[in-house]
Amino acid sequence: MSRRHVRLSNQLGDLAAALERVEAFDASVAPLIGTIRRFLIPRLTDPPPPLVVVVVGSTGAGKSTLVNSLAGSAVSKPGVLRPTTNESVVWTSTAHAGRMWPGKVVVGDHPLAGSVALIDTPDLDSDVVEHSRRAMEALALADAVVFVTTSSRYGDAAPWEVLQTVAGKPLVVVVNRLQTRASGARNDLAARLRGLGLGSVPVLTISEQRIDPERGRLSPQSVQRLAGVLKEWASASPTLRAQALEGAVDDLAIGLGALLERLEEQSARAARAAKEVAAAYESGWEAINAMTPPAAPPRKRRWMSRRKADLGTRAGRVVDAADRAASVAGNALKSNGFSVSADLQTASRHTADELSRHFTETNGSDQGGPDTDAIRLILEEDRQRFFERLILLPDGVLERLHNGADLIGDFDWRSV
Repeated sequence: MSRRHVRLSNQLGDLAAALERVEAFDASVAPLIGTIRRFLIPRLTDPPPPLVVVVVGSTGAGKSTLVNSLAGSAVSKPGVLRPTTNESVVWTSTAHAGRMWPGKVVVGDHPLAGSVALIDTPDLDSDVVEHSRRAMEALALADAVVFVTTSSRYGDAAPWEVLQTVAGKPLVVVVNRLQTRASGARNDLAARLRGLGLGSVPVLTISEQRIDPERGRLSPQSVQRLAGVLKEWASASPTLRAQALEGAVDDLAIGLGALLERLEEQSARAARAAKEVAAAYESGWEAINAMTPPAAPPRKRRWMSRRKADLGTRAGRVVDAADRAASVAGNALKSNGFSVSADLQTASRHTADELSRHFTETNGSDQGGPDTDAIRLILEEDRQRFFERLILLPDGVLERLHNGADLIGDFDWRSV
């Protein structure tokens, strides 16, 4: 590995670390992190990988059975319960088993495993969010894609949305368990693909057949054409890997650009809201401070009874001022696109009560008056709760993201 690639790998690692700081409040950046850590960096630091073929599809489409049939062994456990596959399962050779793969690794000695890494994934349309996330994570590593569906599930929306995201990669569609009376499904599916600009994508069919529960595999003849496609892909793997790398870099550049635009807009809103919240509480403090009498010296304690006469009125005004500050702060958050939760409103209500109690107790005690420092501290704690609702990036993160975006755009990826 050249020094240039080492330096690039380190810079990509810093970009991924910056994205992980963002991930704490924006989970949508997870695919970007996965592309960097599981796809780009290994391509720079590890020996050339096998061609990565990811098998995706709808619930119950028979993905695991298909993978087992291609491998000629039990790689991924099929079953009638849905969902069956809870994590990605990677079938590859011993030589590539130690790479950073998503999920469980199963080593095979089949000739195909030496040139192709086959990844069986959870369902794209699973009711379990984590399952679809894992499928998308694996898909980000793909050099080529096998999409598996059935005559009864090929119209499902979620898989079609995913198909559009892999349009630039080699793709084959397999209609599994095709029944004789559903032969028109293949033509309808082909028409849908043409509508997405994927008319050149091959559509393979596998007829409905009895599967031996002990073997859990289709007949060799059923997967012969698909195995042939995989071999063709493997023979062209340098070209396909280069295309996948180019596509991944382009997607990452687009994703980073959209993220930076969103974060900058969000940071501007957060800064504006923070300024308005600070002004609201400063105004509240000034109002409360103006109605807080100075402490009475010992020799004037005989006039304390007069000061206590309007104690209830003053305490009520303190509560009103605190409530007004919290209300203005809450409106500042809402008008700038941030939510105000019920617990924040409850906490502000408790702050107002605490101020009233403090004002009453100290104004009616031998201390001679409220402790203004304590009052300011109570208000400061409430203001801080509003600040915590604002999504503010840690120092330096936005700059690191900009540097990373420039790196992605400027580097000559053809040298990788």
